[in-house]
Amino acid sequence: MKKLLKHIQLGTYLEVFLQIITIGQSEHIALFIAKRFFGRNDCGCCMRKQVMNRWTNPEYDGKCNQIKL
Repeated sequence: MKKLLKHIQLGTYLEVFLQIITIGQSEHIALFIAKRFFGRNDCGCCMRKQVMNRWTNPEYDGKCNQIKL
């Protein structure tokens, strides 16, 4: 059962779902909202994905700290 849970990555599934719903523009929309309403230069998409994937696989490392936009 633990091996199966390591392959279930909730953050990745959510990212794919959002990409389908927004026709591939989810990160652009999230970044626009983050800049416009919250004054941030990062939408937090990678961190959200990393946190959600760690719920089922604690060893998951999305390397968000190395990604620069």
